Amino acid sequence: GALGALAPRSAGPPSPLTPPATRRVIQVPAQLQTQRKASMPPLRATAEAVAAAYSVPWGEIRRDLTALVKETNAHPILVRLAWHDAGTYDKESKTGGPRAVQRHEGGEAAHGANAGLDIARDLLEPIKKKYPSVTYADLWALASFVGIEVSGGPAMPFRPGRSDAKSAKESVEDGRLPDATQGPQHLRDVFYRMGLDDKGIVALSGAHTLGRAHKDRSGFEGPWTEKPLVFDNSYFKDLLSKKWTLGEASTGQPQYWDEKKEQMMLISDIALLEDPEFKKLVELYAADEAAYFQDFSDAYTKLVELGIPKVEAPWDQIRADVEKLVKEKECAPILVRLAWHDAGTYDSKSNSGGPRAAQRFTESGESTHGANAGLDIARGLLQPIVDKYPGVSVSDIWAFASVVATEVSGGPKIAFQKGRKDTVVAAQSVEDGRLPDATKGADHLRDVFYRQGMDDADIVALSGAHTLGSCHKDRSGFEGPWTTNPLKFDNEYFKNLLERKWTLKTNSAGNEQYEDETGALMMLKSDIALIEDEKMKPIVEKFAADEAAFFKQYASAYQKLVEGGCPYLASL
Repeated sequence: GALGALAPRSAGPPSPLTPPATRRVIQVPAQLQTQRKASMPPLRATAEAVAAAYSVPWGEIRRDLTALVKETNAHPILVRLAWHDAGTYDKESKTGGPRAVQRHEGGEAAHGANAGLDIARDLLEPIKKKYPSVTYADLWALASFVGIEVSGGPAMPFRPGRSDAKSAKESVEDGRLPDATQGPQHLRDVFYRMGLDDKGIVALSGAHTLGRAHKDRSGFEGPWTEKPLVFDNSYFKDLLSKKWTLGEASTGQPQYWDEKKEQMMLISDIALLEDPEFKKLVELYAADEAAYFQDFSDAYTKLVELGIPKVEAPWDQIRADVEKLVKEKECAPILVRLAWHDAGTYDSKSNSGGPRAAQRFTESGESTHGANAGLDIARGLLQPIVDKYPGVSVSDIWAFASVVATEVSGGPKIAFQKGRKDTVVAAQSVEDGRLPDATKGADHLRDVFYRQGMDDADIVALSGAHTLGSCHKDRSGFEGPWTTNPLKFDNEYFKNLLERKWTLKTNSAGNEQYEDETGALMMLKSDIALIEDEKMKPIVEKFAADEAAFFKQYASAYQKLVEGGCPYLASL
């Protein structure tokens, strides 16, 4: 199974590979304990480690892993490999955790819980040989992420930075992974030792939705769910809805069977129903798959990052990559539109929407909303940069790219903070209709922008982003540029609004838009609304006369826009 059905263990002598410190308990005086904790710096990656992490061709590796998973259906065992690599972590002694020590003979590779994992290690070896710069531990972790995503599970944020163990001597003692024959207290002992909580225990147990137990590996047998290659919430639904009876595997190991004896549960699975706190979460996840996917993503990323140093993204490098892209492809307008439409769904009352890169799920959700037509172009342009910098959220890259694109086009310098969190499933998209409607007036604009915590000056300033780009009939149903130089960010949009003569016309798509006297420029009804509204028109006049005032207001409003509803932001 994905989580790993683990054989019961007998308490034998400590392994010869067990470090002496873990064999007997040594009382450390409280004063020394405090000193030791205080002197331990937070794990930070060295400059070399950062450079190494970001010189790996992550996008190519991900594509090869996707092909492997689709060809072999090995995702359950790939998840189990990463799980068992990371799940040995002890937060007190800072030992164990993801470091690919199983690839050395003896030690953890020989632990009963890891029986059969040589299959997964062997499957990944050709990819490791093809990409020697990736560490085994990072490759094993990423393979599990890809396996979960390909099988329908959450698209989780992967962060590199794991180092590989040099030899089997770095193995920890046997017995740190969950024992499938134990109940709630044992699960808490194991998971709390890693730094996880009850939510993490139940969410991670749900990985049993993938795979099956094999009697030659764990002594248990059978799948947990009807579709062991699909990652969904059926494990929780089945726990609650099927009748489970304690019986045996053909090996004599105790396990539960459903009425048809086609599906199984372990004693540690049924434990989730016996504990009232666990059971509440089982019921939540059975009823709400999106909530399960989010909690699983949070817990699983925490699990596979246990004890690994924080790799700070090289933002100067990302900036240089975006600048190069903008200059080569002249794509500033669509990069701004992408970040704008990602963030502009924020609702401060319900605290929903906002910059979460929900559009990256192309089958359903926000990517299918009419307002986002054509933004697949921008997502495609930024994908190589997204691939190159794992550990940076997609929504951070989209927002940062728009800030850089604005500056490259001559616009204001906008303060940028990192820390947006991406959605993990399309179901976390918000309903259609939250973005401004180009056919509506000032009242509609106020509804949309006030909902995000903006005021009239913000509305007018942000409308000034129309100084960049053109409308495309095949995307929005409107056509033409707002300004004479659609790649230059300046205050011409406001000057044009006031100085040109605008006439309402029907365009070639059958939609109404305004045309200037030359027939070369256009405005939307939502643009003309700014000069028809008595409170907004003076702001238009101010920005037309004073570009610096526009830039200042725009920088502050745009920062507010792309930070909507993000509680985890930090300066670069």
